Amino acid sequence: AAMKIPLATDCIDLAFEGDAFIVTRQMYGGKVNVRAVLRKSESYMVTVRQAAFQAQKPPVPMNGQIEEIPSPLTEEITTKRFIEYVLPPPGGVDITAAEVLVGIGRGIKDQSNIPLVEELAKSLGGVLACSRPIVDKGWLPSDRQVGTSGKTVKPKLYIALGISGAFQHVLGMKNSDLIIAVNKDPKAPIFSFSDYGVVEDLFKIVPVLKNKISELKTQKA
Repeated sequence: AAMKIPLATDCIDLAFEGDAFIVTRQMYGGKVNVRAVLRKSESYMVTVRQAAFQAQKPPVPMNGQIEEIPSPLTEEITTKRFIEYVLPPPGGVDITAAEVLVGIGRGIKDQSNIPLVEELAKSLGGVLACSRPIVDKGWLPSDRQVGTSGKTVKPKLYIALGISGAFQHVLGMKNSDLIIAVNKDPKAPIFSFSDYGVVEDLFKIVPVLKNKISELKTQKA
């Protein structure tokens, strides 16, 4: 406010259309995307959602300097105080730190089928993740959910099994380095965001992948 320039926070997309600066933000828990035109200004201030954009390398090396500025606050602040640091529950998984994620959606059909995919994830040295319907059914905890109402991830490899590709989920994983999708519906939106796609039942593909990975590990041993 003191700088008197337009501000937009938690943006998932930025674009110039002519002279107009347009930002995209989400509302209602990620169910609605809103495109807003900021008033014209020489400068703008925006914040972006974590992992919403690919990191770009500068065309030339840039060397920055850190400048320490002392705080003007001299009196002790008493309006806030530290109470405790709460650790995540034992066994909790941070899917944002995983280099390999295997995500499951409605195509998994039943909770009893989850161990099959979890074995695949472990064989790849990865972690099991999911879309929102799996959490809503209570089949996996919320810390495994990828999407706007879950976590935004950027692994080196993301395998989507039986995930249709609703935009709420896609926004949480679209910047993965490599995306492989398996879905028996050839028109599933997830294929539009995938580097490789397989139109087939995941229950036919997963055993083949597990066997192939096992063979490769045996050859290297």
